[in-house]
Amino acid sequence: MTFLKSKKSVVKIEGKAIEHNLNMLKQRMAGHCMLMPVIKSDAYGHGIVDTARLIEKKSIWGFGLYETNEAALLRRSGIKCPLFMLSGLLGEGAEKVLEFDLTLGAVSLDELEELESKARIHGKRVKVHLKVDTGMSRFGLKPDGIYWASRNRGRFSHLEFEGLYSHFARADEPDHAANERQLRLFRKIIDEVKIAGWRPMFTHIANSAAIIFLKDSHFNLARPGIAIYGGLQEPGTNRPFSGFRQAMSFSTQIIHIQDLPKGACISYGHTFHATNNIRTAIVPVGYDNGYMRQLSNNADVLIGGRRCPVLGNVCMKTIVVDITKIPDCRVGDEVILMGGQGQEMVSAVELAHKASTISYELLCLVGKLNRRIFI
Repeated sequence: MTFLKSKKSVVKIEGKAIEHNLNMLKQRMAGHCMLMPVIKSDAYGHGIVDTARLIEKKSIWGFGLYETNEAALLRRSGIKCPLFMLSGLLGEGAEKVLEFDLTLGAVSLDELEELESKARIHGKRVKVHLKVDTGMSRFGLKPDGIYWASRNRGRFSHLEFEGLYSHFARADEPDHAANERQLRLFRKIIDEVKIAGWRPMFTHIANSAAIIFLKDSHFNLARPGIAIYGGLQEPGTNRPFSGFRQAMSFSTQIIHIQDLPKGACISYGHTFHATNNIRTAIVPVGYDNGYMRQLSNNADVLIGGRRCPVLGNVCMKTIVVDITKIPDCRVGDEVILMGGQGQEMVSAVELAHKASTISYELLCLVGKLNRRIFI
């Protein structure tokens, strides 16, 4: 079945914004710390191959991925740098790790055994980083498992134990005590494995928020994700973090204009009632495009550099917006659903807040469900 994407609506990705954000992150880190940009889930909807090609040569260590099919696509597209599997094998066979020369973030002892067996059969050596669960309670070995693996590395003669890592659960709440607990435990584990005779080449725990807010968490490798795309939120606000640039914009065109009288009810459920005569524009975007239904009566678009509120419920393929204050609007005029126009900006962080979600989800949905141009 062919998925047909609208010709009127388009997602644009600004490569220079991604480069700018990468430089901003580098400026915040100690000189010995390298970056592993996370480009899983099609680079958060921004295009995994285009994003990787853009920043592979920007003095990064490598890329963080989730699935081996992402790694296969990048290798077949000519990406040469290290590709790190963030969450283990995910039930897939270890052969793909060997085939595409991947670095495995091992999350269990069983994965180490499986990878050692396959590497021995094929006569290859594979780099692994051991993941320790310091409080996320998701993927990762418990500390005892890390200690056992560090003492018994000789059992895995075809594995190169290159790194040790973990993941923060609440780094976007920089003052939360959980961050210090996780960081303290991670440091303790690093000390213990060194006593056991293993000195990991790389240690890493910092994500985007930790790079900016938790300076003691940088170690010598860090894994930024959302900040690369300009979607990091200022703690305690519904604003994007200052200085970063949103790389994704989402635009379409007005397809119909109509005047409605006082008392008119708009869209499914008649959730909007006009209290005055109004002029409205119909815009060909809806929840099928990732423009969430939670934005009904609860968001603005930009037309002519001015904010125009969404009226009534978001439909599958359309929304209605109020253009009463823009009398010179015409069919075909550009509508910015997410992004900047003139002096105004509708950020992913703002829309996500209004939709009771996070910018990650919104960017992934919008980026994957619409025609996309990487500039």
